[in-house]
Amino acid sequence: MKKIAVILMTAAIASALTCGSYYAQEETVTEASADTAAQDETEALADEHQSLQVPDSRPDYQALDYVKIDDEEYKKLQISVYPPADSSDEAASEYQKTVDTLIMTQLFSLYPVREIPEDLMNYTVGSLTETYQEYARMYGMDFASFLQTYLQQDETTFNAQVKKAAEQTLKEELLLKAVAEKEGITISDEEYAQGVADYAVRYGYESSDALSQAFDEPTIRISLLMDKTFEYLESVTKIDLIIETETESETENGAMTEAETSS
Repeated sequence: MKKIAVILMTAAIASALTCGSYYAQEETVTEASADTAAQDETEALADEHQSLQVPDSRPDYQALDYVKIDDEEYKKLQISVYPPADSSDEAASEYQKTVDTLIMTQLFSLYPVREIPEDLMNYTVGSLTETYQEYARMYGMDFASFLQTYLQQDETTFNAQVKKAAEQTLKEELLLKAVAEKEGITISDEEYAQGVADYAVRYGYESSDALSQAFDEPTIRISLLMDKTFEYLESVTKIDLIIETETESETENGAMTEAETSS
């Protein structure tokens, strides 16, 4: 399973437009003043979006310039997680998501991302916006109507949320790439060719060439690098499985039954 595929960033951010980033903490806002502040922030981000200078190609960068890693604590991660509930693919997928989330949460606490390269942010936001504009053209709709119909958003809200979602996604990319640079993890030409072939099968493309025409090489390479780095992190992370004893399970079920009866 591929953990974080930049090649699927569009789908990830489409979800984030309404429910937040995969790794982001869920926040609940209850105060009216907070709602007003959020609206002001949305308008400010939308204004920034209008003045983006979008590079023609995905910018290259050194992640260690933006994430300070001056120790090897990332090699000493330890997490506790329940094993898959059963042998189904769905249970395995849920287990993997939990492991990935716990690893990323610990990494973020150890190594905050200080800054995102401006040209990388602009490229990502511009590319995502163009993707949704292409969707609108495919449906024979103007962009504003497409957003209202399928995302229930106006352009101001869309622009602001794309920027927020891209920011969180790129923080994840920067952090993993910084670990890769620290460990000398790279993608060889052979790994790249095999990765393209694997992606083509996994994501329903007719061939490797078809996928390569849809995504530029730097985007595919960073996706493969993130996958490989995650595999490395999993190999060095101590994963403790939480095993419930039969007595604990019976006690928990009994408590639930008693609560239901009293209610």
